[in-house]
Amino acid sequence: MKNSALKVGLLASLIMIPFFSGAANAQWYGNQHPNSGISRFRWEGIVDGTSFVRIQGRHVQVETRSGLPVQRQRYNFSDPLPRASVELGLDAFNGRGRVRLVQYPRANNDFTAVVRIDDNSGGRDVYGFELQWYDRTRRDDRGGWGGNNPRNTDSVVWRGRVDGESTIRFRGDRAWDETVNGYGVSNARYNFSAVLPRHPLSVNLINSEGRGEVLIVEQPNRGNDYTAAVVVRDRQGGAGNYAFTLTWENARFHDDDHGDGRPGNPRPRRRDDDYGDERPDDSRSRGLRWAGRVDGSDVIFIQGNRLWVDHRSGQPIYDEGHRFFQPLPNGGEFITVRKIEGRGSVRVIEQPSRNNNYTAAILIEDRDGGADRYEIEVEW
Repeated sequence: MKNSALKVGLLASLIMIPFFSGAANAQWYGNQHPNSGISRFRWEGIVDGTSFVRIQGRHVQVETRSGLPVQRQRYNFSDPLPRASVELGLDAFNGRGRVRLVQYPRANNDFTAVVRIDDNSGGRDVYGFELQWYDRTRRDDRGGWGGNNPRNTDSVVWRGRVDGESTIRFRGDRAWDETVNGYGVSNARYNFSAVLPRHPLSVNLINSEGRGEVLIVEQPNRGNDYTAAVVVRDRQGGAGNYAFTLTWENARFHDDDHGDGRPGNPRPRRRDDDYGDERPDDSRSRGLRWAGRVDGSDVIFIQGNRLWVDHRSGQPIYDEGHRFFQPLPNGGEFITVRKIEGRGSVRVIEQPSRNNNYTAAILIEDRDGGADRYEIEVEW
């Protein structure tokens, strides 16, 4: 009962978010991680049925095969998905159904990643996932405050104090604010690395700082005279300090690492309505299956053919068991986790690498009263 109330509350909070543009253009800023060579794409939305999320560069497209269209989707890139055959890790951190990576970016699909979401229970549910990859096409990491690859992005950095709710708009090389309620913006300053282009594009919100909420509410398009808009909501008493960066792909970028895959000379896209046999174009397979009863927070560590649990809070795990289908290699492979059973969250918090002696870590959090049975399957 308690879990149902939490789920309903989360659904209600998403439904209350104003719907300002097409679903495939809405973005949000989640928690940013230090880059450390790993790039990330994070997505969240309400799903009822079967939907496919297609990611190419900074473009996101959702196709609904059955049920209702995806609602209130939000997403954020730390870097664009490169035009290269990169390996991806999938961390499905929310949703009662199944979330699968069914296509990796390859030349024969124009370097597009495809994630399938199946919600087969009655009604709808909130789903969230994160894709992670090593972008070996990047030549430097001088991201500065913007945090993105400077070869292919321009940006504007904004700072100021906000009391109440205000909308900050960006067009060309100008920025201005509009007060929705409260005392508005003070001490605002901004800096463009380049003029915001006068054509439709997707801007990304990164490195958001402040005690309240910061969200993109409008993408540049013909209808708004190519203006980006960010809303800042400060609900605490007095003014708070805020800062954020908007980034976008610059027109000068050419990915000369990949020949005919460059913008302006794209590879022909292969349309695969059935997505093959719904298996990734890769040799990934089951690594292990684990089950146990969890009450609190626990971290599962995997190294080679060894598995151990670090108990963090609540009651220790019991009725635990696992089965390895193959050892975790000492090669820095990405792992993905799929929750088969369990009411709480399951996510990868550390990928195997040389720095951690090729050890993977998976966090299970059960915040409801009492223990619940969890079953997960891990692939590499």
